[in-house]
Amino acid sequence: MINLMTVEPGQKLRLKDGTIAEVVENIGDGIWVQARRVGDSNEELIHCEEIVGAAEDA
Repeated sequence: MINLMTVEPGQKLRLKDGTIAEVVENIGDGIWVQARRVGDSNEELIHCEEIVGAAEDA
């Protein structure tokens, strides 16, 4: 489990579907982050329930 209140832009997160997303902006509510999946230029809101944890060295 990751505390989304401490996530910073540039940090990479592993999602339940196996993809990696790079945080663009932390909304600051502990539930949502604005991110883009690695290999995709589109940004999207990612909900905390979609996140498995931090993606180390991804």
